[in-house]
Amino acid sequence: MLEIMGRQLPNVWTTHEMLRSTGRLRAQWPDWCYAPLAVAEPLCGGRPDLAFKITALASWRLTQGIYRVDQTLLNALLDTPLDDDVPIDVLMRMPEWCIYLELPNILTPTGPARGVWVFMEPSHLDSDRPVFLGMLFDTERDIARSLEDGAMYPFCVKLSGESIAQALAQTFCTAASELESFKAAVTPVISVLLYLCAQNAEITCHGADAYPVRPVPVHTRRRGLRIFPPPAPTVWSLGYRIGAALRASQPRNRDDHDPGSGRRLVAHIRRAHWHTILSGPRKDLPPETRRRELRWMPPVAVNLDIGAELIATVRPVNNTVSIE
Repeated sequence: MLEIMGRQLPNVWTTHEMLRSTGRLRAQWPDWCYAPLAVAEPLCGGRPDLAFKITALASWRLTQGIYRVDQTLLNALLDTPLDDDVPIDVLMRMPEWCIYLELPNILTPTGPARGVWVFMEPSHLDSDRPVFLGMLFDTERDIARSLEDGAMYPFCVKLSGESIAQALAQTFCTAASELESFKAAVTPVISVLLYLCAQNAEITCHGADAYPVRPVPVHTRRRGLRIFPPPAPTVWSLGYRIGAALRASQPRNRDDHDPGSGRRLVAHIRRAHWHTILSGPRKDLPPETRRRELRWMPPVAVNLDIGAELIATVRPVNNTVSIE
């Protein structure tokens, strides 16, 4: 996809980088945003869909992270309700400016998608709060047509309100009626993204624990500080050990469903929730006078023997990974 855009729009990456550098001289935007949509608009000739695609791919080009989630973990995440306990601010923990989630068979109004690019747009150039979550669904099968209007499927989740649930409700409340069914496609993206942003997310690369980071600018002699893209995409695996532990535990614990019986609870993912703690010295102050603090608790794996010996799962992996 990067090659197609670079070929159909000559010098698009160099020009976008220059516009970004010029824009940052006039205004600053949060570190979790590589470049807002306004940077790409001069390149698009009044085509907002093209500006959306350039913004997503220019941000993704510098990290090229592809995220694959274990199917069992995905099912557990989908069973976790997106209620008012999960705040919007969690999304600002996204490790890269733009990520690509492999979620095959997502149905969009223009056909099934193989995955989705996800990025955030700041509300103002001097504000830390995102105004929407951008999703570019990879629906186009004729890759040469990807830049045409109507190819692929851009979508925005308005990040209004305080929680993810409120944002989704307000987004689809104002959307066209034919998009209401599309909420079922957006929800898995949100669920996986929240897991990726959780403090205890299990992320591996080539079978080893690792965590993606944003690239560091390098000082060059002619053009000052620059960020160079990697030579190839990096595949990150989400929750493969947790997923294996869930699968291994289900047959053994399928009857352990009664908390009052004293038997071991079935392994599961406890959903993210708010937790209130009391702060201050315990001995000197009574509980009612101590300060109450509200903290967001990420999803927690319960009764999962992640370190135990698990049945090995072998997955063939090609040496070269590409987004076509």
